[in-house]
Amino acid sequence: MSADARSAAPTPEAAARTLSDVEDDMWAAAAFVHLVSSGALTATSLVPTTPDDHAAVPALIAIGLVEQGEDGARPTAGLSGLLSQTGAETVAQAVLSSFRQVASLVGITPPEEDAGWGAHDDETLLAQGRASAFGGVALATMFVPSFEGLEERFSVGGDFLDVGVGTAALAAAFCEHRPMARVVGLDVLPRALELAGNTIRSAGLEERIELRLQAVQELDDVERYDLAWLPAPFIPASVFEEALRRLHRALRPGGWLTVGAGRFDGEPLAVAVTKWKTLRAGGTPLPAVEAMTMLPAAGFVDAVQLPTPVGAPALFAARKP
Repeated sequence: MSADARSAAPTPEAAARTLSDVEDDMWAAAAFVHLVSSGALTATSLVPTTPDDHAAVPALIAIGLVEQGEDGARPTAGLSGLLSQTGAETVAQAVLSSFRQVASLVGITPPEEDAGWGAHDDETLLAQGRASAFGGVALATMFVPSFEGLEERFSVGGDFLDVGVGTAALAAAFCEHRPMARVVGLDVLPRALELAGNTIRSAGLEERIELRLQAVQELDDVERYDLAWLPAPFIPASVFEEALRRLHRALRPGGWLTVGAGRFDGEPLAVAVTKWKTLRAGGTPLPAVEAMTMLPAAGFVDAVQLPTPVGAPALFAARKP
């Protein structure tokens, strides 16, 4: 539905239609998750086998992600390209994480704890972690070669700080693609660190990834890391500036900080949902103009917004002199 259609509901009938369309969108997203989870949908093919598979396909045709050819349905070129770049499972887990967060919001899933990500159950944390794994791949294979001095450091070793390590999927993916790297992961949620320990043991990375129950504003390392990752949606606004100062001190000279943030430059609905999700997670809504001001204020130089595909978080990077 267009932004204009969403913003105008002058009659009860129009309001009902809008809500119905939103519900249909939800079911279409569920169809996508189902087809990926069942193995029917990949980046290059669509082979439905079960009744649910066959019933889900028309929903994706209706929203333009699947097209009907002479030899059957197949993913469109756009969807095929997205799934090839990011991975079908990664995209599906991101959608599933959103579904589980909504379930917690409306009371379907009872909250585990009282605030932020602690309110979500283990399966939601795991889904979000699996969705974040591509971030570790991107940092290791795309951004490290692009940042001045990092390729040399991570070719022979290198230390990576993962703030908000969660279930350690991002950290493990980084290690997989940078086999000489060492990682320290911080988190304030003990339950997430228990899940992270399982991820690390399953990957055989116990000697390379250190987990700490520690808030970033309490980090006291000095000139230890070559690269740090800071996800603004997981960092409270009240400590974000202090987090930047702590990370500046923790990086070695010439080290880089990468900050992930929600996008606040799109359609009104997308911006509103992004801000709401960030605030519910206890995080910092970080528009580009604020990021590009706060990074230099914390002592970083060469601050830049990195190009990311539609639907991906905004990314900012800056270097410690």
